[in-house]
Amino acid sequence: MSRPPTDDLDSLETRLAEAKARHAPVDPMRMAGGAMGQGFRFAVEIVVTTVVGTAIGWQLDRWLGTKPWLMLVFMLLGLAAGFLSLFRAVGAEQKLVDAAPVPPAAPSDVED
Repeated sequence: MSRPPTDDLDSLETRLAEAKARHAPVDPMRMAGGAMGQGFRFAVEIVVTTVVGTAIGWQLDRWLGTKPWLMLVFMLLGLAAGFLSLFRAVGAEQKLVDAAPVPPAAPSDVED
């Protein structure tokens, strides 16, 4: 017993909608918790890496008796590590945005 052609079309439309939902592009801002969350995360990373670098340098200065040089060097290294992390994350986000398909432009209501 064969199905009527309308059942085939309904089945095809259902499967097509499921496939489109599986392969829909993911909005990078929604995926990562929004721009505000990302900005806060980057700010915290920069502060934490700077503080950790400063603490390591301070401890080495106390141990080696080279105050304040190692603390300054490691503070700058921590700051550089924080900004490097920021640049890498922004580059990854930019790749996601560049790879996202551009939606088609809406037809203009203005006649030429």
